[in-house]
Amino acid sequence: MSKAKVNGKSRSVGFHTVMATYTTATYPSQMDNFRSNGQSPNCETKRQTSSGSDSPRGHVGFTHHRDEEKEKRQKYLTARYGQHQMTLIRKRLAVEDWLYEKLRTLHDCKIDTDDHDCELDLEEVLNLDTDQERIKYIQEELKNPKLSQDDINVFIEELLQKASTL
Repeated sequence: MSKAKVNGKSRSVGFHTVMATYTTATYPSQMDNFRSNGQSPNCETKRQTSSGSDSPRGHVGFTHHRDEEKEKRQKYLTARYGQHQMTLIRKRLAVEDWLYEKLRTLHDCKIDTDDHDCELDLEEVLNLDTDQERIKYIQEELKNPKLSQDDINVFIEELLQKASTL
């Protein structure tokens, strides 16, 4: 086995010679060319010299401008729901649409610009524990309905039935 020594230390390992070499370049580095072309607008590079520093000669430190990067790549997050969750959302929306249309009917709203002053909220109905509390809340929120009490009672029963499915 032969041992060669070229700008470093050599070591014999089995039948192979392993060498640790290093080079010192006197020509401009590729990083200098890269920096002069201005190809990286989001990073600043600083070349550190070995004088007064523990780092090796030619060490490059990167300073990122995170604020500029954030503004450039602002993304919008959209949520994906599973099939079961989407079914529940669709069911809830169907009940809310039904509730809105029934309230318009109860208050005799004929054209699209007509609106009612009822603040009945499906979420509040669902948060109440018993049907008696729900009936009381619905009756309190129904203000000046134009239809008969029988129609109102049918509406309340339908709403309770639909709320129980959610």
